[in-house]
Amino acid sequence: MNSCHLGKFAVLNNKIQQLPQGINKYAVLIFAGDNGISLENFSSYPPLSSRDIVISHLKGESPTAALLNRSGHQEIIVDVGLYQRVNDERIIQRNIVRGSKNFLYNDALEKAQVEKSIEVGLCVWDDVEAEKFDIIGIGEIGIGNTLCAAGLAAVITGLEPEYLVGSGSASNKVINRKIDILSKALKLRSPDPDDLIDLLARFGGLELAALTGFILASVNKGKIIMLDGYVTAVTALLASRIDARVSSHLIAPSTTGEPGHWPVLKQLALEPVFDWAINYGEGLAAAIALFLAEVFFFAGNQN
Repeated sequence: MNSCHLGKFAVLNNKIQQLPQGINKYAVLIFAGDNGISLENFSSYPPLSSRDIVISHLKGESPTAALLNRSGHQEIIVDVGLYQRVNDERIIQRNIVRGSKNFLYNDALEKAQVEKSIEVGLCVWDDVEAEKFDIIGIGEIGIGNTLCAAGLAAVITGLEPEYLVGSGSASNKVINRKIDILSKALKLRSPDPDDLIDLLARFGGLELAALTGFILASVNKGKIIMLDGYVTAVTALLASRIDARVSSHLIAPSTTGEPGHWPVLKQLALEPVFDWAINYGEGLAAAIALFLAEVFFFAGNQN
C-alpha cells in the first residue's frame, strides 16, 4: 500500500508499524467515577449518575462498546469511584470512595484517596493482564470530569480558565458558568503546581488519578497507549511530571472541542493524528483510532 495516498491515515499507520507485534490484539480500558462538582448542574447528565453511562456500555448501547463489539475487541471498565455500584461481574470493582466532593466548596479528595486511586491504576495492569495487548486505548466515564481536567490543566499550564474550559457533554450555553465555577475554585483551593497528589486532591477525580497510575504502569512496561480526548491527555500530562518517558509512549488520535486540549497536547509534544473535534469521551476516539489502525496495518501487510 502506497502511504503517500493515505493522508493522515498514513501518520497513524506509520505509528502502528513501529509496534513490535503490529496491532493484532488491543483493548480499551475505561476508569469510571463520579465527581461532586457535577452537583453544580452544568452537564447534560444528572449529577452523580455515571452509573447509567456504565450500564449503557455494558449493554452495548454506547458507540464505544458497539464499535468494540463489532470489531471483536474488549472493553474493560474499572469502577474506581462510582457513586452507585454497578453489580455486574464484567466490572472490575476497585471503588475507593462513592464519588468525590464538590471542589467548589471542598477539596475533591483526601490525599490518601488520591494515592489509593493511583495505586489502583498501577495494579490494574496486572488485573487485566495488559501485557497480552499490543496496544491499549484508555478512556474515562465521570460526569463533570472535563471541569476537573480543566482545573488541573489551569494549574499546570498557567493558563486562565477561559482558555481551557469547553462545553463538555452539554451545550455552549454552559461555558461561561463553568468558567465562573473554575475561577472561584482556583482561588479557594490554592493547589501546589509541583505536587501531583495535592493537585488531584484539590480537583479530583478518582478516575483521573487511576488513569495517571495506569499510564505510568504502561510506560514502565514499554507499552504504547492510545489516548482518547481532553481528560486522558490531562492525565498523561500529570503522569509526565513523574516519568519523562510518558510522551514517547502516547498516540493522540484526535482533537476535541475542548479549547484546553491543544495546550495540553503541546506540553506533551504530541500532534493529534486527526481533527474529529468530538467531545464524547468514554474511549470513543481511542476505539475509532485503534480500529482504523488495525484496518490499515492488516491491509498494508497483505501486499
